[in-house]
Amino acid sequence: MRDIHEEARRAAHHGPMPPLPPDPHRLPPPGDWFASDAAHHLLDRPKFCPQCAGSLDRGLISEWWSGDDRIFLTWCAECRWTGNIVLFSRATIEEPEH
Repeated sequence: MRDIHEEARRAAHHGPMPPLPPDPHRLPPPGDWFASDAAHHLLDRPKFCPQCAGSLDRGLISEWWSGDDRIFLTWCAECRWTGNIVLFSRATIEEPEH
C-alpha cells in the first residue's frame, strides 16, 4: 500500500507531484509554486470536530503558519465550534509532581 504522506513529502522537493486521492477540491496544476502546499493541506487538514466529533466536510478550515507550526482555523457546521487546531511533529510536555 502506498504511503500518501511520504509521497506528499517528496512532492515538496524537486520532481513531478505524485497522484493524490480523489478530492472534490480543485488543486493547482502539478509543478505550480503552491501545488505542494495545497496537497499537504488536503492530506493534513482536520477531518473531524474536536468538540462534537462531527465531520468537517461542511465546515470551514483555513490554514496559516506561525514559525514552524501549521495552524488550522476551524469552524464546525454541526455544533458551531470555532477554534485553532495546531499540527506539530513533536511536543514536550511536563507532568506536575504528584
